[in-house]
Amino acid sequence: MMEALGCAAITTTRTPMRTHIDAIVVPLQHAEAIDAALRAVVPHAVVDCLVLAWHYDHLFYQSHAHPKRYHHRARELWLTCAAGRLHKELDTLQALVFDKLDSIVRASSLVEMVNGLMRPYRKSCKGQITQEAFNLIMFDHNPHRDKSGKRQGKAPVALLTGKP
Repeated sequence: MMEALGCAAITTTRTPMRTHIDAIVVPLQHAEAIDAALRAVVPHAVVDCLVLAWHYDHLFYQSHAHPKRYHHRARELWLTCAAGRLHKELDTLQALVFDKLDSIVRASSLVEMVNGLMRPYRKSCKGQITQEAFNLIMFDHNPHRDKSGKRQGKAPVALLTGKP
């Protein structure tokens, strides 16, 4: 559809996107593989309930007081729905689904974290940042341990390498 417009600006933008399309859809393929693996083990309706429970559990960590209560109630509602449809042990299947979904790399949140980290540096150098300056920022950031959240007490470099 973009090609049919015949706009030169769109064509120059579309060409680099097309060359990277395989890399762009990798997270989607990973998510589809996880979905297929879960649906082979867990009933479809239960997977849907547990995925929604995971979603609200994930939002719970990012929220403040009022939305946090809402996300907690929504998570509990979907867990109750899954328990009602399952009629057997929910804890193991919940742990399986949550672990699989936590393994998906959410690129946008990673990019936003890096952008937020670099924002003060970019402002000080008027938007022009060299690779050397970027390497220094990452060298400073990677060994620092998180103070709160799911990754409390862990450093980004330790999560990446698996070594403390």
